[in-house]
Amino acid sequence: MSQALTAIGYTRKTYGLQGLLKLRIEEQFLEDFLQAEVVFITQKGHPLPFFVEEVVEKGQLMVKLDEVDTKEAAQALTSCELFLRDKDILPDDERTYFPTSDLQFAFLVDYQLEDLTKGLIGPILDVLEYPQQEMALVNYQSKELLIPLNEQLIASIKEEQKIIQVDLPEGLLDL
Repeated sequence: MSQALTAIGYTRKTYGLQGLLKLRIEEQFLEDFLQAEVVFITQKGHPLPFFVEEVVEKGQLMVKLDEVDTKEAAQALTSCELFLRDKDILPDDERTYFPTSDLQFAFLVDYQLEDLTKGLIGPILDVLEYPQQEMALVNYQSKELLIPLNEQLIASIKEEQKIIQVDLPEGLLDL
């Protein structure tokens, strides 16, 4: 009998040499993740269970999984979809954390970023708050880039297609 699973985010890059993985968890599932004893990570098209040894927050959310003790072992689990069992998702009446985002562009997570000159850049993995402005975290040519989100750079937002078109300054993608 297979278990019903809910996608809650994805793994990002490794951190350090002890097998830590950086994560992107959808905010509405953060409380569920923090209480979970087991998570499922897609490997070769199938979600496999991993026991949570420790959750670390050093400016960003990271997880140490049981039996993932090296950077190389963690590397095999990067950029993979992350799931929880449906039975580990809290009912609304048991929640103590209710996400509220003050970020103007938070809704753009999972939109495709497209430059008017260079074409498709990739999906927006996260929207982060910086002192001067909000930034889109994008995976472009196998590296993570921060792209400024402001009215001067945004050409259009196509909500139906989940595409944001931007007019990026020359050389920004080459950093």
